[in-house]
Amino acid sequence: MALTAPRALGGQGLPVSTPGDLLASDPRRFIQFLEAGRPARVSDELKARILQGLPPEGEVTDLDGAARKRLAALGPLLRATGRDGVYTVKVIDVPQAAVSLHARVVLLVSQPALRLLGAEELQALVAHEVGHEYVWADWERASTARDHARLRELELLCDGIAVVTLHGLGIDPAHLIAGLEKLGRFNQRWFAGAIRNVGDYPTEKQRREFVRAAGAWVARRESQATEPQASSSVRGRPR
Repeated sequence: MALTAPRALGGQGLPVSTPGDLLASDPRRFIQFLEAGRPARVSDELKARILQGLPPEGEVTDLDGAARKRLAALGPLLRATGRDGVYTVKVIDVPQAAVSLHARVVLLVSQPALRLLGAEELQALVAHEVGHEYVWADWERASTARDHARLRELELLCDGIAVVTLHGLGIDPAHLIAGLEKLGRFNQRWFAGAIRNVGDYPTEKQRREFVRAAGAWVARRESQATEPQASSSVRGRPR
């Protein structure tokens, strides 16, 4: 299918609409789209207003060496996705284990999540949050309409974007599922019956199966990349 760049506002113009569409598309073209069609950065002025609007309490700055090391591991991923200097990373004191993106500029990592996750699991979950920028407007529409089925589709699409990102960095996408399941088990243990938006997310089984399928799909990039070489050499065109 044809891939086009998104419009100026972040999170619009993703060239596939459903997880099935993603797996049916050409992985090479989709990867090219993600690289060439990154959502526009939030302006410095808007980012400043968003940061000023955050509550003054709740941020955790007294971190031990292990926690700082895990956060530092986000550097290569943020650079690879063009989000280095775009996101402000904040560790927050809340009881839930969560990693989330606020207003496209603040990457929130809760203390329980930072304790639970290894460096590669944290990278994988942040790769998923980066994926949300590509579907930001669609997610807001679905959230406003309480379209739970669409929200579940969008979560899987973000998982697919994360798989592409992790594959490019040489990180096993299995870390995404491992991280999600760690957070899920923690939250179920401590907040069983109190998680109101559970219907907005695919089940662990659905996510596990989709991430495996997406990993196989993106791996086709390597096999496909070698196929045209013989014909292109006949035509005399350099690769």
